Amino acid sequence: MKPRVLFDIDGVFADFITPCLQAVFEHTGKRYTHDDVQDWDIMKSLDIKPEQALAIYKAMERPGLCLKIPAYEGARAGVDRVREFADVWAVTSPFGGEHWMHERDQWLIEKMGFDINDVLHVRSKRKHGVYGDILVEDKTETLVTWTSAWPKSQGILFRRAYNERDLWDGMSSHTWPGIVQAIESVLL
Repeated sequence: MKPRVLFDIDGVFADFITPCLQAVFEHTGKRYTHDDVQDWDIMKSLDIKPEQALAIYKAMERPGLCLKIPAYEGARAGVDRVREFADVWAVTSPFGGEHWMHERDQWLIEKMGFDINDVLHVRSKRKHGVYGDILVEDKTETLVTWTSAWPKSQGILFRRAYNERDLWDGMSSHTWPGIVQAIESVLL
């Protein structure tokens, strides 16, 4: 049996920040860049009040948004390389709206070559319930919980500007080649 590698989607494969910043602009008239997002909580980073953040996120629940999220450069090549020696599962948290889960499945099939049976929709606070040999994740808090639940498994943090200051002493990388290298170092 091949080892199992779990991948979070947003922040790892999918650039959720881009459509979120567009929605912020549509509601506030203010333009922000990826560099402005210095916390995993995008709205906190931009100092957007909770009631306005709820309205922005609600507006993002529209059909088609998830399908149009851009993939990060190197994500498809990276996951294809990992598939050569491991079973790869997507472990994603549904964002909201009646279209999200269906569109996320379609996005993963079309952009990342997933089989529908290898896509798990799990709330982020419950990802620790999914076993794998490795979890690649961009939310440090989720990795800490997951590695506590599976101490013999390896968590790998995909470093982004918003998690750069987080305390994480495990494996991490800022790039897809670095993520693949980390996975290979554990499994090969």
